[in-house]
Amino acid sequence: MSGRLIGGIVLTLLAAGFAWLNGGQQVTLHLGLFRLRSVSLPAVVFAAFLAGMLTLMLASLKADLRSRRMLRRYREVLGRESPIDPGGAPDGS
Repeated sequence: MSGRLIGGIVLTLLAAGFAWLNGGQQVTLHLGLFRLRSVSLPAVVFAAFLAGMLTLMLASLKADLRSRRMLRRYREVLGRESPIDPGGAPDGS
């Protein structure tokens, strides 16, 4: 088995174990202007995980768009419509 697959399985089992062990825990969230009572702890942890992933995606979006723009500009300068194949021969054959 691949190391990534094993890591994914272990992470999934840990998350399922956490949810099972803490499924009955209820917490109160104080969100500044309002308060949510009796929210399941696993739901709060999962929502925080998703919010972190969204934050990282939005933070990297600017750099990704800049890189794509630079690559497009380099392709125009080289006169190519598709990216260069790193495994191909230099003469295109």
